[in-house]
Amino acid sequence: VGDPAQSAWTGDPAELAQARDQALGRRSRQEFTLSTNYRNPAEIFEVAAEVIRELDPDLPLPRAVRTTGVAPVRREVPAAELPAAVRAAVTAMLGEVEGTVGVITPVARRAEFEALLAGLTDPRLQVVDSLQAKGMEYDGVVLVAPSEVRAVPDSGVRTLYVALSRATQRLTTVDIG
Repeated sequence: VGDPAQSAWTGDPAELAQARDQALGRRSRQEFTLSTNYRNPAEIFEVAAEVIRELDPDLPLPRAVRTTGVAPVRREVPAAELPAAVRAAVTAMLGEVEGTVGVITPVARRAEFEALLAGLTDPRLQVVDSLQAKGMEYDGVVLVAPSEVRAVPDSGVRTLYVALSRATQRLTTVDIG
């Protein structure tokens, strides 16, 4: 079971198949394709799909089957304004959703934004970096500096796709523009 769009593997696909064959031996196997996305509303998944399609236009992606009527928010600010803009976006997100709020940062900037948001003591808030976000799910996500996540050689686009697809209700991206 796996979602090829979320894979950070950049090597030879035959190597993955060989490793799988070694691990499973002659045991029977079944292959399933994820065709329905229940996690993200269509408005959010459209943004994530747009990113991964740049890497592989023919990649079969699941179809998001629900909508919220709320478009993701995309903000670009000068570098000096990024901390204040992120704090404002997180405060707004905490007011917009009743559940969990994830702040997803570039790997190298997690500590910076964790310190920035330390004064927000809401237990619903979690700060993770873009690699830690894989497998997570939040009602609302504030994605910090998606262009920096994308810029990581080899795996950046897939990591950005994963980060963009963690939200179940609301998504705000705050980037340097």
